[in-house]
Amino acid sequence: MSRSKTPTISHRLEYLVYRGLEWAIQMMSLETTFKVGEFAGRFSHRILKTRRRQVIRNLTFAFGNEKSREEIENLASLAFERIGANFLTALKIPFLKDEEILRHVRFVGLDALERETEKGGIVLVSPHMGNWELLAQVLFLTPNKITVGTHYRPLNNSLINAVVERRRKRRGLKLFPKRASTHKLTSFVREGAALGILADQRVGSRGAASVFFGRPTTCSPLPHLIAKRGKGQLIGLHCRTVGTCRWEVHFNHIEEMTAQACAENLEEAWRSSPEDVFWFEDRWRIQGKEPLKFLEKYGDNHGVSRPLRLVNLTPTRPAFDFPPDILAEERADLNFNDNDMELTEALSKIEEEGPVAPDIFVCPARHQSRLRKLSRKTQVLSVFPLPAIRSKPRPPAP
Repeated sequence: MSRSKTPTISHRLEYLVYRGLEWAIQMMSLETTFKVGEFAGRFSHRILKTRRRQVIRNLTFAFGNEKSREEIENLASLAFERIGANFLTALKIPFLKDEEILRHVRFVGLDALERETEKGGIVLVSPHMGNWELLAQVLFLTPNKITVGTHYRPLNNSLINAVVERRRKRRGLKLFPKRASTHKLTSFVREGAALGILADQRVGSRGAASVFFGRPTTCSPLPHLIAKRGKGQLIGLHCRTVGTCRWEVHFNHIEEMTAQACAENLEEAWRSSPEDVFWFEDRWRIQGKEPLKFLEKYGDNHGVSRPLRLVNLTPTRPAFDFPPDILAEERADLNFNDNDMELTEALSKIEEEGPVAPDIFVCPARHQSRLRKLSRKTQVLSVFPLPAIRSKPRPPAP
């Protein structure tokens, strides 16, 4: 969604709350702000059941074959706590003096940044993790005197967005809205500047086919395309929380100019400190009119080790045009005469029986709308029409 041009009453109320929160935070020390944020995160974890379920779902997608259910739930709790601390301290960072910020930050891999900036412009590939506002401010505090810009999505609330933009521009950060032309981004890099791009978002079928945590997905091709066209280099950038009000900012050179190389760098960053990752986004959610079409982009040597999970709830098993090591199909029975509560419990049981939650449900067309409501974040396809299905069905499952 784009930023609203005319603020609504709701936007004005949000703005007042935001400015009031900023004012309160300015009255506290950075350490107190961090601890209040941790408390707010713990409290949110207890009361926001839907959000908690979403975080656990995403953690299971990432670590379902590596961590137990108990470990994932503990990690979800810690993630809420860490996100709360980083969110509140991010509001305070713009008000701190340079020397105050540097007392709380350690740079790792700064030599990689220095080495690549000597060759020309760079594209900084960054995930949503750690203290994100710190990344917007701290690059100006490195020994490298380089022009820095960021490609960002404006907030829906134009009043708050104006405040955030003003804070980020204070040290000279150049802002490129999401709809800025790629020509502007390329020219910026070609002139020897550093352009930051948050590259771990879901981009749908228009993205480049990649393998992320062993699963097939798509990643934005923008970072490596801008780097190529701007004759620049790719640098991974992420922030880790290493203690109370203590952060590490990491730089590392990405050797290959590909979406997969960027995905691997992002995965390495997420794995280095999973509690710092913003797990609230539906990174693996399958969407779109042709939700499986992106699977056609994978060749024989695709590198997928954890296929998508498709659960067929129909009496027959449609034959898909994808190998089982990319799309794993299974059959499950569901009584659509049950009430909504019973159906929801049955869907939850199906989810818990697999290594990860289902990515896709296939159901009779007449039940599609109802199942979409009950299955929450899972894509639901009806038997007819069904994209990427052969016309000849397989024999009924035994």
